[in-house]
Amino acid sequence: MSEEEIAQYNQCSEDWRHYDNAIWQMPTVAITIASAILAVAYQYVQELLPRTVILFFGGLILLSITVELIKHRLFHDQRTEFLSETEKDWVASNRVKRIIKRKTTEIQQLPWYRKVRGYKWLLITMIISTLFLFGLSFYNLHLMLK
Repeated sequence: MSEEEIAQYNQCSEDWRHYDNAIWQMPTVAITIASAILAVAYQYVQELLPRTVILFFGGLILLSITVELIKHRLFHDQRTEFLSETEKDWVASNRVKRIIKRKTTEIQQLPWYRKVRGYKWLLITMIISTLFLFGLSFYNLHLMLK
């Protein structure tokens, strides 16, 4: 293994950890933002126009975070593929003795686990939260135009 290969592998590993952390932090940030927007819109704002604008703006923020979540997952998957292929090449050429496991075999064998993925739940939560804010915004717009 050359120093360049090791440096590239280490950088990719660092990127992988960054994307993994970000994927799990984004929904928490988004729900916090959505909660603050709902609190401001319904606790402190009484007129429909400002409330509608605040809710719509909140929906745009959550939509942006949802797109960011999807992009981070794509980058994460790309890094996972690179790391796995590099480790396979190193094992095949006897540079290292074993591949680093990123998945627990015992958990992978459970039938229900194969169907459930944390990322899908995070993405569904983000989409529902975004649609909820947009829905409230359009409902307030409807009330305003009555």
